[in-house]
Amino acid sequence: MASESKFPSQQQKQPGSNSRNSGKLTELREEHFHLAEAAAQMGTWEWDPVTEKNKLSPEMYQIFGTDPSDVDHLASWQKNVHPEDLAKMPAYFEQANRTGNMEFEYRYRHPVKGLRWLYCKGARIDAESRLLGIVMDVTDRKRAEEARLRLAAIVQSSDDAIVSKDLNGIVTSWNPAAEKMFGYKPEEIIGRPITTIIPPELQGDEDIILAKIRRGEKIDHFETVRLTKTGEQVYVSITISPIKDETGRVIGAAKIARDVSQRKKAEEALRTSEKLASVGRLAATVAHEINNPLAAVVNLIYLIKKDPGLPASVKQYVTMAEEDLGRIGSLTRQTLGFYREERGAAPVRLGELARTMVTVFSPKAGNKSIHLDLQVRSDPEIHAIKGEIRQLIANLLGNSIDAVPRNGSITLRVTAVQSRHHRGAGVRLTIADSGPGIPESIRARIFEPFFTTKKDVGTGLGLWICKNIVEKHKGSLRLRSSTTPGKSWTIFSIFLPPEGRSTAESALTESASQSALT
Repeated sequence: MASESKFPSQQQKQPGSNSRNSGKLTELREEHFHLAEAAAQMGTWEWDPVTEKNKLSPEMYQIFGTDPSDVDHLASWQKNVHPEDLAKMPAYFEQANRTGNMEFEYRYRHPVKGLRWLYCKGARIDAESRLLGIVMDVTDRKRAEEARLRLAAIVQSSDDAIVSKDLNGIVTSWNPAAEKMFGYKPEEIIGRPITTIIPPELQGDEDIILAKIRRGEKIDHFETVRLTKTGEQVYVSITISPIKDETGRVIGAAKIARDVSQRKKAEEALRTSEKLASVGRLAATVAHEINNPLAAVVNLIYLIKKDPGLPASVKQYVTMAEEDLGRIGSLTRQTLGFYREERGAAPVRLGELARTMVTVFSPKAGNKSIHLDLQVRSDPEIHAIKGEIRQLIANLLGNSIDAVPRNGSITLRVTAVQSRHHRGAGVRLTIADSGPGIPESIRARIFEPFFTTKKDVGTGLGLWICKNIVEKHKGSLRLRSSTTPGKSWTIFSIFLPPEGRSTAESALTESASQSALT
């Protein structure tokens, strides 16, 4: 049947057909094997330790970058093996000859690809001495392993808490810094929800964070509060990044938490100091202003009591009023005495105080990517009240950080100068920023008490306090500013004499003022 001729199995076999089919099948299998070798970056070898003859597959020459026609292939191979690994080769081959197995990795300098990592594995294939094995290029795997090891070392040695979690908020890793910061050991927290360390009133933040992470968004420098194992609150600055798999799918999040409790405490201390100073100065001002009319009233009471025709009942009332006025006078004297006696002048250096304030305010400036530049050109000693000068710098620097937009700059300069107005040497502190500037219409009012341009957050006392501190130290304070779009700036320039010999605030005319910061 014609149809049967299409099926070789049903036809009469011709002489020699088995050998031809077998040869074709062998060739096909060898072709498939070589394709598999090439795809896996793998080559095969055969070695006879008795005759010291070896046979290499074509892929082996590609892995080694050598020429198959090279009569001294072994010498070429040895020349490219890393010297440290070449010294170990005799031991590997001796073990293979003795046990019938070998397995090792070594470094090899490919003529074109450079340094590569190769994996060799072999085994005895028969009762004789011959060994058959493979060589694979595992450079990519080794590099990935090294990268993972470097990353693991960084995570383990970091001073910041580094934590990972899945998209359900379950903790999957926990480094030593996290254990130190929050008090939980890895075995205590891994597998538990990250909300374990989030205060109850902030639990809702986690849903917002996870939603952002699922969208592939990163969260930078998010300042919040977390809880330790003992229930203590820790102020932290958190950066959270999505973790993606090989396909780019978000599978979790990596969180870096930095403890900013000390900075928060320092900022709170500065705020408290400013509030206390404001209250103290305000109380002292009020007490001082009360003293003058109070003295007049006391004198009038004294004269009334001297009137011989004063009725006894009225004289009794006058005496009671005099006693009450005495108590008021005592309170005002105590208020003034407290304000004056709490602080004392001592030798200080503006450069040192400015450096301390830059350290305190650097994180706040960093959150807005503001560049803080401190230039201490010369730092002579002056006689001043250290706490008040620190407050002066903190007020001005804090105002600049609030005013300057992201990626702006602030420069603090301390230098010794000669002031003609103050008739001698002194120290000048200049704080210049690239903020929007202060409109000319309000410059005359910014040193007034309770005047502020910070809606809902300012008290209007900061610059008033600064002015009073400078005046108390017999120095002077000057403001210059520009609101020109694209070229705006503000400069506060403070001059303080060594011993506070000068009297009142005025414009500065010292020679160094000509080199203004812009």
